[in-house]
Amino acid sequence: MESIAQQRYDQIFSNSEKIRNYVDFLELTSNELESDIQNLNYEQDLYQKSSEIIKKWLEDSIKQNIESVADLVTTGLGHVIHDQKLTFNINQEMKYNKISMNFSLIDGDAEGDPLNMFGGGPACIISFILRVATMARLGTANLLILDESLSSLANYYVPEAANFMKKLSEETGINILMVTHNDEFIERSHIAYEGVKTQSLQLRKVSR
Repeated sequence: MESIAQQRYDQIFSNSEKIRNYVDFLELTSNELESDIQNLNYEQDLYQKSSEIIKKWLEDSIKQNIESVADLVTTGLGHVIHDQKLTFNINQEMKYNKISMNFSLIDGDAEGDPLNMFGGGPACIISFILRVATMARLGTANLLILDESLSSLANYYVPEAANFMKKLSEETGINILMVTHNDEFIERSHIAYEGVKTQSLQLRKVSR
């Protein structure tokens, strides 16, 4: 009996030792997991703060670029539509977690959409300047093709627009190939060709 009791005691003791070791293992694993969770929380917090810093930096950088582009367009409008004080504005806002930009034109107390409130003249100048600015910033190409793109501009402003286009082309290095019937653009261009239709369309250099 004593032998059987001793065997059972030894077995119980052995099992309790195994349980104690397993509990110690679980405590160690739990501590390691808690440490890992703390590290993950720290990394997540660090990532979130880093993302916020980068986002703020990008927003500030974009805002500075937007302001410089708006100033460029305003200056161009002043050169061409010289008898009006027009200010080009770019409103930046977040939509669906993306940056959205809306254009507006300001004339005194009036502000609104360039095309709907101010007509095609200012709108076509704005469009032209934005295209040249985009090409110059990105360095994507050095040829801009315009097909009667400034036809909605009043004839009164065409000479200044032609001079402005020529100067902008010289300063940015972007060549402008323009199709037009307006003699003011032709007279102020670097090179002009006239389309002559015989049996086929031919180009003839215009002497000035």
